[in-house]
Amino acid sequence: MPALVIWAISSFVAAIQRLQNFLMTVRPASSTRDKSGAESFFYEIANFFRFPRIEGHTENAKLTWLVRLRWGAIGLFFSMAGPGYIFGALNRTTIMIYIGIIGFLFIFNLLTHLIFVESKTPVGPLFIGFQLAFNLAVLTALLLISGSFGNPFVALFLLNAGLGGVLIRGRNAWPFVFLCHVFLIALQIEFATSNMELGQQTFWIFVFVSHILLFSVWVVMRSLGAYLEGHFERLSQSRIQSEKQDRLRAIGALAAGFSHEFASPLNAAKLRLDRLERAFEKIELTAKWSTEAKENLSEAKESIKSCESVIHSMNASQLDVRDHKLRPVNMKEFIKDVTESWLEEHAGARLKIENQILNSLLISPINLAQVILNLLDNAYESNAKGELILKLTENMSDVELSVEDEGPGFSDRVLGRQGEPFVTTKPNGTGLGLYVSEIFAQSLGGNLLIANKVKSSGAIVTLRWPVQIGSPLGGRE
Repeated sequence: MPALVIWAISSFVAAIQRLQNFLMTVRPASSTRDKSGAESFFYEIANFFRFPRIEGHTENAKLTWLVRLRWGAIGLFFSMAGPGYIFGALNRTTIMIYIGIIGFLFIFNLLTHLIFVESKTPVGPLFIGFQLAFNLAVLTALLLISGSFGNPFVALFLLNAGLGGVLIRGRNAWPFVFLCHVFLIALQIEFATSNMELGQQTFWIFVFVSHILLFSVWVVMRSLGAYLEGHFERLSQSRIQSEKQDRLRAIGALAAGFSHEFASPLNAAKLRLDRLERAFEKIELTAKWSTEAKENLSEAKESIKSCESVIHSMNASQLDVRDHKLRPVNMKEFIKDVTESWLEEHAGARLKIENQILNSLLISPINLAQVILNLLDNAYESNAKGELILKLTENMSDVELSVEDEGPGFSDRVLGRQGEPFVTTKPNGTGLGLYVSEIFAQSLGGNLLIANKVKSSGAIVTLRWPVQIGSPLGGRE
């Protein structure tokens, strides 16, 4: 009889595997209208168990997938209750316990679906670990009353351990794998008491091999999970970078149109105000009226200058990474030229330069000069009397450029919305300086970091990008 049970269940598992292989060959959803009814049905089943995409909520996507897999497991175990009773794997007592456990699992999964999946309540890695631990406990209970290691579905134990390796991140994974070994010991003890004919040496070999196999599966799946998660993270960052570049190009087009449409009227208004001011100087007016007129003219001219400044800033922000032209540039001369040009406009600035790169790098000099000037302007505006430090360092793989100031530092709003355009706390700022700098770093495969100093007042902006192949630092002349 046990052999018959094993044969029946093995045949069922083989049928499930053939069904799964068939589902993998089904064509995409776009062609479902050309399929037969059975093919469409099978495709919908395969699509139901596919890992969902929930942008920005990886843990919620994992939970949704677990809930779907659990529905499949509930259906599978419930369908096996009858055959298990017929072939003797379950008796009148254990089948009631078996169905009760499945019913409890059904209620648990329904509540999880309604409370967390349907309402899209954010969850964390710890909650995913709890869900998998609950699955493991239920599976162990079902196996204990239906043959333990004599049940072919004991392979699902390794599957659940593998899912834990893939889905549980960080330190939460270690308690889970420990729990796997504890439940495995429970199954082994029950199997040993039901099979007293096993020799002691055979039993301990069986125990040792089982735990090694379990841990090996978990380690392999954990490595796979880490790789997939890192790959997903890189894809997300790449998509975000591409969207930023698209937005910046849109901003550039908007700035160009804005500049073209408003530059001429502003120039005309400025000329008119200049002529009006000269006309007032030629006529005799009362002192009071003359003072008020001059004040109004002065304010109007300042307003026009502010408009011109905004247009100039928006034009300067038109950084298109497609226009980057990399060429070898001597960094010692380059930094000297850029800083001297900046100091000509900021004669009272205290600028300290720490340049450790004295040879050439492959860069886009115009774009990098624009970024440095933006960062120096921001630092100077935060505290004109404070010392500014421009650092340029390198190691075997990265170039790092940083600007430090002694101002009040970044606000929480700016720190929390890094990488977004038009985020600024300055009265006349455009919020494009840091945005353009980050786009430049990302175009070279790097990133931008902003932070406040810990031990003193001030902020630090750091651009880091990999050494470009072909530069002396890249190992090729």
